[in-house]
Amino acid sequence: MDGRATLSGAAEKWRGMGSTHKVAVILLAVALVVTVFYTGSYVQQANYAPLFTQVDPREAGPIIDRLDAMKVPYRLTDGGSTIQVPKNRVYEARIQLASSGALLGGGLGFELFDRTKLGITEFEQQINYQRALQEELRRTIVQLDAVEQARVHLVIPEKTIFSEEQHPPSSSIALKVRPLSELTPAQVKGIVALVSGSVEGLNPENIHVIDMRGRVLSEDIGSDSLSGVALSQQEVRRAYEKELEKRVLSLLSPVLGSNKAVAMVSAELDFRQQQSVVNIPAGDTEVTSEYELREESQGTGTGGVPGTDSNIDGPPVYSGTGGETSQSHSREERTTNYHVGTMVETTVQPPGQLKRLSTSVVVDGPVSAAVADQIQNVVSVALGLDSERGDQVLVSSMTFDTSLQQQLEEDLAAAEVAAKERERAAMIQNLIIAGALFLLLVITLVVVILTAKRRTTAHSEAQVVETKGPTDLGSVFVPGKVSLLGTVIQVSEDPEADLSPEQRDIRELAKKKPEDVAQIIKLWLADK
Repeated sequence: MDGRATLSGAAEKWRGMGSTHKVAVILLAVALVVTVFYTGSYVQQANYAPLFTQVDPREAGPIIDRLDAMKVPYRLTDGGSTIQVPKNRVYEARIQLASSGALLGGGLGFELFDRTKLGITEFEQQINYQRALQEELRRTIVQLDAVEQARVHLVIPEKTIFSEEQHPPSSSIALKVRPLSELTPAQVKGIVALVSGSVEGLNPENIHVIDMRGRVLSEDIGSDSLSGVALSQQEVRRAYEKELEKRVLSLLSPVLGSNKAVAMVSAELDFRQQQSVVNIPAGDTEVTSEYELREESQGTGTGGVPGTDSNIDGPPVYSGTGGETSQSHSREERTTNYHVGTMVETTVQPPGQLKRLSTSVVVDGPVSAAVADQIQNVVSVALGLDSERGDQVLVSSMTFDTSLQQQLEEDLAAAEVAAKERERAAMIQNLIIAGALFLLLVITLVVVILTAKRRTTAHSEAQVVETKGPTDLGSVFVPGKVSLLGTVIQVSEDPEADLSPEQRDIRELAKKKPEDVAQIIKLWLADK
């Protein structure tokens, strides 16, 4: 009953309001609804944090179903590709989703074997092991900063003792790289090594890594590849040259000024690894063994005249008396062995030995010969150049063309000014909208307060009228016609002398505030 009375009273008050009051109340209600809506949206958005981003709609279904089962509130933003949950439940939800295998693009790892099934065949056991291993490898690979998603496929042939030729296992890995990121050859090599070490008998050459654009990332990553070695040597050489160039510029910039000199260094490095062994005698000599041999012989004999004639066949020649000769022989041989101390010196020259260094320095503007010589001497000492090695420094002076740099600086400055202008315009627009809403709210509040005050005054005056006790409506108004609730009432003229003082006061009030008096009469009629 009280509720119906309240609604009836509110309806009567609404009908009793003027058009201006009704518009003010409507605007106030709209402003309050808008304020409450945006305030609630902002508070709700501030209390939510992303659980997953860049989610495929087909993969978001299991996650949402699991969140519903966990009774975790969530919001979908960015066209359904981002799932948000309350900030205080982000980590809890991730842990529960990970334990249930409902993570993005994932399945169950070795959790498949937490619950044993009766009657499972060996083939099913092998398939489950392969699925679990693929998921465990995927979870490890997505931990890389540059990898957003990954799919791992393993081909593990069944082992059998009856097969003469056993096919080796193989693997294919598909990676989705994060925006503005790139996988380095070292990271790809690490992924290949991870998978190769996780599967028995899987060789690195049987692992193929691709990205979502179809590029093969696992090519030319072998450590024995000549191209890879050459590329590594070039990178080392260029890094060494850049370090020397940076050193020269850091030396010349405080003297000549910023962007007043350009240095270019060309280094010739020897990447061959050399090893030399030298035996050097050292210490005192010692006799280790001696060998001595002496031979002597003496005797007589006959013989012809030595030469060719005595050895040619011919008539026999008979020696006469005195043809005998005496012969003697003596030989002496001596061998002494010494022990000499030796020192073995092994020299290993690491790769990357500097063979020659060439440096060129270009200075902006005209430079005198004396200043050029000073620059040359300073750079030579700073780089440690060796003239015997063939190192050289060339210093030249040229006028730099800075038009492109000036244009870039002007474009950058213009872009910064435009950005500041956009920020200022957005700030002004927001301030205008906020000020308009605030002004509308203030005006509405003022109108409501004035309306309430006028109603209070009207009720007070009604109480005065009721206290005065008018008995004739005609005595309240001035003579003439008065419109009341759409009805024209003819008010007769009464002489002033016939009116009581209370009636005169009421007539004066009706003259000054006819609308309020009419409102009072409407309330009387409504009560009746």
